[in-house]
Amino acid sequence: MKLFISLSIILTLSLQASEEPYLLSIERNGTKHTMLANNFWSGEYPSPVISVQAKEEKWQKVMGYNSLRSLGKKKSCTIKTGIYHPWSRDKTSLINFYSIIPLVSYLVQKDTVLEETKLKKGDKLEREVYLSEGFCSYALKDGKEFQATCIDEKDENFKRIESASHPSEQWLYLSCKEKYNVFVQDSDLLRQPHVKEGQITGYGEVAEK
Repeated sequence: MKLFISLSIILTLSLQASEEPYLLSIERNGTKHTMLANNFWSGEYPSPVISVQAKEEKWQKVMGYNSLRSLGKKKSCTIKTGIYHPWSRDKTSLINFYSIIPLVSYLVQKDTVLEETKLKKGDKLEREVYLSEGFCSYALKDGKEFQATCIDEKDENFKRIESASHPSEQWLYLSCKEKYNVFVQDSDLLRQPHVKEGQITGYGEVAEK
């Protein structure tokens, strides 16, 4: 039963992503970083839950950016109120969720098997993406991708050869009443007026606090 639940969660997360993870160049504080981008928030319990509340009627102004690659100057964006979260059923102004994570790679130290994938010494596992329930996805040099239990850094079969140059970020892409779109980082949105953190009330269920 536990395996069935785990696979179901992973399938759900896979369906949330309309495309495979891709490399994305970003600039933060004048420094460029190459990150791995996904159009979903990962984890068995994605967080945070963001509740945008109304100042007037059912709309609220927030501040966002034209691009998440290089932040530039913020601009005002009027969005629908409601709960913004992958599990939310509210009809909000959300276009998509994005997560930007560090590139993490491993070098195989000796012939081994990871789940059902046979690996040889010298193989390189690239683009580790955490999915849910302790499962990650990996890519081989030939482009083959597979899912397996996330590699433990203490596992002597693997050597971590690429680590974080910039911490992970989570973003929301929003459609504005003003007829343009903006990107807002989750932590930034939570600091804005009339925005509060909601709560997870059960698996697949979110609500205001």
